Amino acid sequence: MMRVRFVRAVAPVVLCIPFLWGCASEPRAEETPGAAAASPGEGHPEQALLEELTLANRMLAEAGILDGQGHVTARSRTNPNHYYIARYLSPGGVSTADFIENDLDSNSVHGPRNDQARETHLHGQIFKARPDVMAVVHAHTAEFVAFGSSSVPLWNGEAQAPVWDIRRFSKGRSGIVNTPELGQAMAATLGKHDAVLLWGHGIALTAPSVKDVVSRVLDLRESARLQQTTVAVGGTWKAQARTDDAAARDRTWEHLKRVALKKTGGRVPTSPPPDPIKPSDPVAAATRDLVLANRILASEELGVLTSPGHVSLRHPGDANTYLIAPGVAAGAVTAQDVLQRTTTDTEAGGWDLALHAEVYRARPDVMAMLYARTPEVVAFSHESMKLRPIVNGGGFLRDGLPILADPGPGRVVAALGKQTGVLLSGHGFVLTAPSIYELTNRAYSLRLNARIQQQAVALRGKVTYLDDMRVAPAPPNAPGGNAPLGPPEGRAWVYWSRNVSVD
Repeated sequence: MMRVRFVRAVAPVVLCIPFLWGCASEPRAEETPGAAAASPGEGHPEQALLEELTLANRMLAEAGILDGQGHVTARSRTNPNHYYIARYLSPGGVSTADFIENDLDSNSVHGPRNDQARETHLHGQIFKARPDVMAVVHAHTAEFVAFGSSSVPLWNGEAQAPVWDIRRFSKGRSGIVNTPELGQAMAATLGKHDAVLLWGHGIALTAPSVKDVVSRVLDLRESARLQQTTVAVGGTWKAQARTDDAAARDRTWEHLKRVALKKTGGRVPTSPPPDPIKPSDPVAAATRDLVLANRILASEELGVLTSPGHVSLRHPGDANTYLIAPGVAAGAVTAQDVLQRTTTDTEAGGWDLALHAEVYRARPDVMAMLYARTPEVVAFSHESMKLRPIVNGGGFLRDGLPILADPGPGRVVAALGKQTGVLLSGHGFVLTAPSIYELTNRAYSLRLNARIQQQAVALRGKVTYLDDMRVAPAPPNAPGGNAPLGPPEGRAWVYWSRNVSVD
């Protein structure tokens, strides 16, 4: 966890500490009918299981298996027809109080909830189809997405992990497992296997216990990396018999447990951290968000902004003004570094500031933008291979980003047009969004998509992309659609911002 210090010249901000996917209006358990019974804390009959689940989610987030939207779930030890899943929250920030007890149809057994995760049916249908399964992990890990998008098989021991293509069951659309029917179809492909790769989306992996699911997914990620390396050096992977080493599994669990507990004062968290105090003044709040965005995007976890990069935000009260911290490395930005500049001021400050001013003036819909030199993304700016959407989070790429050889601000704006971003050949890229929160998510997804595409191509098989089949997207509020859920900033922003604290 990163701990950094910044001092504000405006209203003081207190941030809670636990990845990015906010500390705001995320639904609390107490706001939900049946919350008292559904939000366990100390003294719960299955407290030991809930503590294991809390640790497992945090462990795998720390290990890079889970991003801001994965889950570890477990079947109840007292009722095999129930299972526990965390509410709509990033796994790296869960506590024992965040778990909801569901039946196998993914309905809360203690009354309706408005904070259920979007992929409960992925877990519930596996538990329903497989009585032997006691724990499930669903992860969007880059290596698993790469294999799931390639014709090259991922070997899980001596067996190939099957690949489930959601498009066959969702009118040709990519997306998530958010209906019972999709969950059933995915569970049928899983069959008696330990794991199933979800095309463009990651993996669902099963185990007979929470501890086993942690060790199995870590082992399979290591195996995926070995297989990728073998192919990269011209070799051929040979299936390896998998050994069940209970002692090694226990050592792994105990080591990861110590690491996780060290960050929480030696105790498994039993309640969510308090919400932060936000500035009431809109400009102070926007300044705070800009500081957080800089630090989040420069963090090791996201790795988007390096020293030459800049992120900016349109002024909340003046469309002709924007906020930016020029001349400061993104990871060191403070509120005092944030300046207000007009969109007509394109002369002073050099190329970077002129670029931001030109984009804001030409695109009234753009509320936030960044310029970055992220290597994984810049690698696709030479026209040797088109950057294409390969993971669900990269869907905003659509037909790919235009590539421009001349990075002059005026030319960048012309190339950008109505697109989300533009690649500057050998130089960097520009990315835009309707909010600072969406910009941060897009930047993270862009780098992740680039990494996964590189890994999938390096496997030397046939790669399938999200745009291979052109269909209309599902309506946002349709059954199985992607209706907004959780805090307005997004759960990723909440989690990532909690990793930035004021001393």
